[in-house]
Amino acid sequence: MTLLRLMQPAFTGGELSPALYARVDTSKYQSGLKTAKNIFVHPHGGASNRSGLEFIGRTRGSSFAVLLPFVFDAETDQTYNLEFSHLKMRVYRAGVAVLEASKAITAISIASPAVLTSAGHGYADGEEIFISGISGPTGLNGRNFLVRNVTANTFRLEDLNGVAVSTLGMPAYAGGGTARRVYEIASPYTADELRRLVFAQENDVMYLTHQAHPPMKLSRFSDANWTFEVLTFAPKMAKPAGLTGTVYFKRKAGDVANIAYRVSALSASGAESVPAAAVTVAVQYQNEDGRRVRLTWNAMPNATLYRIYRSDANTGILAETAKNEIEIDQTQYVADGSAIPSTAAPGAPATPTGVTGSIVFGKEMKYVVAAISDDTGEESLPSDPVTLRNDMAYRGNRNVLFWTATPGAGSYAVYRFDNGRYGYVGKTETPTFTDENITPDLASGPQEGNNPFDSAGNYPACVNFYEQRLAMAGTQNVPAGLWLGQSANYENFGAASPIKASDAITIRLRSKEKNQIRAISEARGMAVFTSANEFNVSGGAEDFLTPTNTVVKKQSNRGSSWLQPIAVGDVMLFALARGGVIRDYSYEFANDNFSGRDLTIMSRHLFEGRKVLSWAYAQSPYSIVWVVLDNGMCVSLTYMREQEVWAWTRHETDGVFEAVNVVAEGDEDAVYFVVRRTVAGQQQRYIERMHSRLFDVSEDAFFVDSGLSYEGPATKTIRGLYHLEGRTLVALADGNVVRDLVVTGGAVTLPISAKKVHVGLPYEAEIKTLDIDMGSVQGLGTVQARNITVANITLRVEKTRGIWAGPSDEALVELKQREFENWNEATRLATDDVELTPTADWTKGGTMIVKQFDPLPMTILAIMPDVKVAS
Repeated sequence: MTLLRLMQPAFTGGELSPALYARVDTSKYQSGLKTAKNIFVHPHGGASNRSGLEFIGRTRGSSFAVLLPFVFDAETDQTYNLEFSHLKMRVYRAGVAVLEASKAITAISIASPAVLTSAGHGYADGEEIFISGISGPTGLNGRNFLVRNVTANTFRLEDLNGVAVSTLGMPAYAGGGTARRVYEIASPYTADELRRLVFAQENDVMYLTHQAHPPMKLSRFSDANWTFEVLTFAPKMAKPAGLTGTVYFKRKAGDVANIAYRVSALSASGAESVPAAAVTVAVQYQNEDGRRVRLTWNAMPNATLYRIYRSDANTGILAETAKNEIEIDQTQYVADGSAIPSTAAPGAPATPTGVTGSIVFGKEMKYVVAAISDDTGEESLPSDPVTLRNDMAYRGNRNVLFWTATPGAGSYAVYRFDNGRYGYVGKTETPTFTDENITPDLASGPQEGNNPFDSAGNYPACVNFYEQRLAMAGTQNVPAGLWLGQSANYENFGAASPIKASDAITIRLRSKEKNQIRAISEARGMAVFTSANEFNVSGGAEDFLTPTNTVVKKQSNRGSSWLQPIAVGDVMLFALARGGVIRDYSYEFANDNFSGRDLTIMSRHLFEGRKVLSWAYAQSPYSIVWVVLDNGMCVSLTYMREQEVWAWTRHETDGVFEAVNVVAEGDEDAVYFVVRRTVAGQQQRYIERMHSRLFDVSEDAFFVDSGLSYEGPATKTIRGLYHLEGRTLVALADGNVVRDLVVTGGAVTLPISAKKVHVGLPYEAEIKTLDIDMGSVQGLGTVQARNITVANITLRVEKTRGIWAGPSDEALVELKQREFENWNEATRLATDDVELTPTADWTKGGTMIVKQFDPLPMTILAIMPDVKVAS
């Protein structure tokens, strides 16, 4: 037997499925692991234990909640977590719940239950407050409580589990202190709807969609001032009001004649009635100036046509109409000589009644005006119309329009009705306009309002932005419908007639089966994910999408779940509708198509029979996608496509992961979880943030779950642990590990005083390698399934301390690191090659295990075992 030194220089294969334990021919085998628990893989190959989870707070009422990111400006740390629970929303900034303005506390009774006095506090039963700054019963400071038995100026306290708070045994109130209500607002979404809530944010506004609710807009005005409103999908610019006008025209002199008119009614078969009695109108017929004779009468039953006769001279038919009114030009007075019937034909309608005649000037001219925003250029809906009568074919005739100035309008567009629709006639910066026979541009008309999401069944399932348009899709009534608002006018889904390039767009995706749009995203066109297919929607040929320029191409036939895709650089990740599969999705220039690969194929055991409930991408510092599965496990994907790195690992805690969110904070992307834990026999849901892993000394290492930190004067008592009452914790106190700390009264007691303490629930991290493979060894062939012993393990580590290693759980040995430190100095972190000599043990395969049991950092860059192989 020969002693051989082997090396696994990277772990970018992640935790591989047992189905791949024989696939020594794949590159992933050479960098893969059997177990990768509570670790993550670095893009450059190493593996580290994950940071601990810092306790942030309890969800409202400890009920189910999801977290949504709201990033206004990461550079100035204006980033938020929005906690959505049943019909409520809370706000967190930099890991702290946003509170309302403080109310002064003026008295606290020493009693059970304690009663606090705060004049005009304005609280209601069951609301949550934060108390600080009290002198005397200081045990109330720095804690959240529920208020009960509220009066105008007093209330009593309950802890977050609803237990009345006693101040018996505490010092008497000595003054000071404030109460601040946890800021929250009503939300339209119930707990069972939160998984399907979809959002898109720009600046201080977030748009939210859910098929059970009309689209909503959430606006931020300050940390403690947020509002929901139902979107109306109309221009923000108000339409002008008070449109009226004055007609200017000239009359010509000329001969006048009294002309008599009679009207008869005809049936569909042509049977004609006796004409009505004559009405006489004085008509200036010599010089045409735009005057017209207007005749009206009552509509008659069964009449389909009316015939107008002249009956005084030049008798006969002048005109026919299907309406019960007509206008006749002033020079149209010569009839055709037809005889006027004296009796009604059989089956004829009754003789028309109510015949009147008058002179009117010109023809009806209908106008509308739209206001144009001075800030955004958005055009309002048109005003109510005004109708004027004029004939501007004659020189000097004109119509002057007036209306009330519209606030915020920089200009106005004027339209006139012509040939069945409105056309543009001009623009003005003042609320008046003169039309001197301008020819309407019928290619440019006013917009018509449109709200495609106006009722139940028409509410969209998803929302996003594309090419400066707000896009919504997937209603119950039109599952494959896609709507995009006007360019740069997000909430305006109106369009003009004829259509303009900037108008709203409506698209229906056609496929051979019912297809529900579940997500939309931007990627070299619009990526549309449906229940059965993936589509790309664009303007085609590198052009912009417009109402008349839409190209829809099906890309693949995978089908997407309701989980919204994640953008990682220029690649999107999406979860399939079935099978617990996650794929990437990117444009392939060679094929001119979007395609991708199954990212879970190598770690299928983590996903079989599972659904992805929640996920979020943390780009900085490690490029990791954090994924919550329906079994309460969290898995992480280190993904860097350009380096061909995708590696899955799994994460466990003393509880169940229910949701995850990522939001930029400082120089990192902070990862937040909603975790369900059992404490003191009760189910609790906590918001916990993964602690930063950027540190240089042991004292700053945070590797506990649901943990808190203390930094200050040396102390043995660490308080504020009410959320872990009765649990057994572990701590890192000035860099030294302290175990078996039981929480009593919200506090633990250290054996020695410490200045910097991190305390919380313990967890362990583990790396377990695959069976050793050396290819074909001369004289042995494959070493697979042969007895192998590990004589020595060399680990290349970085900033590591306190690890154990060996060929099996029963043969682990501890890395002894303490060497040059002073007596009271914490053991230094190692960045070097370190060696361990495990207990001798022959095993099949030569698997090696590295574990971290303590709240200390571990980063393994390479594993180099010295092995002997039985012949």
